Order: sequence, then structure tokens, then C-alpha cells
Amino acid sequence: MSRNLKLFTGAFLLSIPFWLGWNAVSGSLEEYFLFSELAKNPQVFTAQVALEKQVSEVLPLLKKNVPLELQARSGLAVFVNQETGESKVLFEKDTEKRLGIASLTKLMGALVVARHFTPDQEIPITRAAVAEEEDFGQLKEGDVFFAKDLLYPMLMESSNDASAAFAFKIGMDEYLSLMNLEASSLGLSNTRFFNHAGLDPDIPGEPVNYSSARDLFLLTQYLKTFHSSVFDILGTKEAVLYTADGRVHHQMSNTNQLLSSNGWPTKVLGGKTGWTPEAKGTLVLVLESPKGKGYIVNVILGANNRFQAMETMVDWIFESYTF
Repeated sequence: MSRNLKLFTGAFLLSIPFWLGWNAVSGSLEEYFLFSELAKNPQVFTAQVALEKQVSEVLPLLKKNVPLELQARSGLAVFVNQETGESKVLFEKDTEKRLGIASLTKLMGALVVARHFTPDQEIPITRAAVAEEEDFGQLKEGDVFFAKDLLYPMLMESSNDASAAFAFKIGMDEYLSLMNLEASSLGLSNTRFFNHAGLDPDIPGEPVNYSSARDLFLLTQYLKTFHSSVFDILGTKEAVLYTADGRVHHQMSNTNQLLSSNGWPTKVLGGKTGWTPEAKGTLVLVLESPKGKGYIVNVILGANNRFQAMETMVDWIFESYTF
């Protein structure tokens, strides 16, 4: 065995605990042999550091393994390297579990609009649309908007009326069929839509829109990669909505409280909120990763306090990983 190969083998063996996320090699005997070997062969330590540095340039590395008790039914955080396309799960809790998603439904609605409507297609606000539960978006019967503009109240203000207007434009059944078809084409096996906006059913026992944290990560990643103009809306804090004839309709504010700085070492790129009594709090939040290597998609489902749960998970990620 050549000297270089020996060094590489030694570095690899020494890095095994590192890869498993251990903070130190367990047991005093193991520690003795480790430091003894390093004292005799400092080249091994140098080779290990070089190996870890190469890996850290691609994917985050766990620096301390402190358990996280997430106050939510499901949670997922995934780092995506934009240059290589590689990804790494940073945290996961019941990521395949089918749960109600409330207004995260509108992420799929936005994909349907992006793929099946033209940007300048006129969308009228009908009486049926404004009859939807809640009045976020301040839309009124007779208003007309371009599709590209109506996406703003749907995503920023989580307007059920805006979502309904898109659905009624092509027919509610057709809209729902397209939502489920898009989910199937993306391989979202734990996702199903029964209404356009994510509302709880009026009749107890009827099905609710459901998905999983994993599926929502895939949907968010797809929107960010292939429909960046839609994703950009998710990161908009304030905007003015204009009608199709150029009149100012109203000033919009994003429902996502975490778009502003939270003391994190990087900026928030966007996100979507959701809440119903049955689904509880839901939230998707995408952050730029430290050093600009990529981005982190974070998903929270079934939380009593969605923003607090998300802050806890993101804080844990930055404390636990080296980027």
C-alpha cells in the first residue's frame, strides 16, 4: 500500500464518526488510540481536515448532535446545492405522514396557474368567488385582474377569493383535476386535493387536502427551479395590486411573519403560510444557505404555533451544522 493511500485510508477511518454526526469518538479507550495515532502521524490529521473541507464545500456537516423536540406533527429541513443539484436532509420528523396542509394548497394552485394560464389572461372576480370563506385580498365582484397580478393576493395574502377566481375561470372540477394531475406528475404520492384553497370541509368527516412534508419540499423545489417568477412572490413583503385597467386596488402585506430578519446568518427567500382548525398551523420557509452555496427548504405541518416552531427548527439547524 502506497504512503498516500495509507494516509487517505487513515483519514477515511478517522472521519467515520464525523460522518455519523458524532461530536467525539465514544469511550476513553477509543480516544486514547485516536490521539495516539494523531501524535505519531500528524499527516493523517491533515488529510482528514482536507477531506472534511472538500465535503463541506458541497454539503453541510453536522457539528453537534443535540436532539430537537419539534412542536409540530411533522417537520423537514433540506439543504439544496444549486450548483451540483445535491441535497441533504438536515432535520426530519414524520416526513411521509399525510396531514392537512390548509393554504399551502395554494402552492399547487400557483403551479396550475403558471402552467395553464397566460400571464396577461384576464380573470374576473365573480359573485361565487367573493362568497368564499374569508375575505383576504379585499376583492370585490366585478374586479378584473391579469393572472400574473392576481397571483399576488393569492400567495401573499392567502386570498381564497383569488384562488376561487382562477378555479371558476376554467371550471372548479377542471382546476382540481389539474392540481391532482400536477401532483401525480411530480411524484407527490402522499398528496391529494379536494378543494382549491385548503379550507376545512363544511360537513365533518369529508376529506381535506393533504400532503406530506417530503411532498411539499419537492413542490417548493420545483417552483423555485422552474417557476422563479411565482416563487419570487412568496418572498415579497409588500406590494401594490393593480386591476387590469391600471387602477390601484390596494396595498398588500405578506401573511408570513418570518420574511423579515430573525437574527439568522442569511436571508429568507420566501415562504407560504396556512392555518385551519383541522390542519393547525402549516408553513413553508425557504432560506438562502450561508456562504451562498444553495438554499434550505423548511416545512412545518400541524403546529399550534407555526412561526415559533419554524424559528426553533431553523435556529437548531444553524447551531447544529457547518455550511
